[in-house]
Amino acid sequence: MFHVKRFLGSRLILRSIQLSVARGRVGHAYIICGGKGFGKKTLATHFAGAILCNSPVDGLACGACKACKTCESGNNPDLVFVQSEKVALSVGEVRDKLLADLAVSPDGGERRVYVIQNADKMNPQAQNAMLLSLEDGPKHAVFLLLAEGLGGFLPTILSRCVEYKIPPLGEDIVAGYLIEQGVAPDKAKIASKFSQGGIGRALALLGDEDFAKRWEFVLDLVQSIISKDIVEIFAAAKELEQYKDHIEDVLDIMQMFYRDALIEFLDPDALHKIHAISNTRERLRANCNFLMCMEVLLLKLGGKYEEKI
Repeated sequence: MFHVKRFLGSRLILRSIQLSVARGRVGHAYIICGGKGFGKKTLATHFAGAILCNSPVDGLACGACKACKTCESGNNPDLVFVQSEKVALSVGEVRDKLLADLAVSPDGGERRVYVIQNADKMNPQAQNAMLLSLEDGPKHAVFLLLAEGLGGFLPTILSRCVEYKIPPLGEDIVAGYLIEQGVAPDKAKIASKFSQGGIGRALALLGDEDFAKRWEFVLDLVQSIISKDIVEIFAAAKELEQYKDHIEDVLDIMQMFYRDALIEFLDPDALHKIHAISNTRERLRANCNFLMCMEVLLLKLGGKYEEKI
């Protein structure tokens, strides 16, 4: 059965899905958009289950028919997940994995659902190849495009899709859900604070044994940075090299700390530190030297860095 409670904060999307299935007005293509861990794939799977269900109940999958049981077990031949071993499908993969499959007729009903992951990260050539299927694909095909944002799509793709945007959840909602699942309140609070509104992201963090260590290390660092001298700051920057592969997490924790300081204590210096963290993020993405970036950042956070005019 379609588990409505799994999609906290997405009731309008659920209602739209229910109505489209119940009234027999399922569209040809949809974009399901939301951040990491927001439940895009889960929502797409349940939407596909409702579409493929032999006897939907009020627009929801019945959970008892053969189609529902095979969807639940991941063995429904009419539910096709199209993904690349790389970040996103190339134009060749669109042709080989998607367009070539469109000639296959549904196995057990009238529909065949294609779930395309990281659709917004496809290059223009791949999107144009997919556009052929959106324009001239068979009537039995339904396309569910999963994306973190809409900015990467060509206008021609957007114009042919119904858009569903999954909103981020509040920290209290995420924490409450985690506690209901048996997570200790202190761990639930940390995971929800860092989840950016996604229950899936919070669950992934709880499954990462090293995350709690990163959290404690970074919080201790930013709380004590103002009292460190330059030698200690350089040593701390060196220590951060152990988290080089998780530097986005480290910077996110720092940013949340100063964001809270800005909101709760109206600390004007916190805004400058947030900007310093954002600038460091951009420099790292531009492949600047890691250790040098960390040294400059920590000097700024510790009030030991003077901008040259």
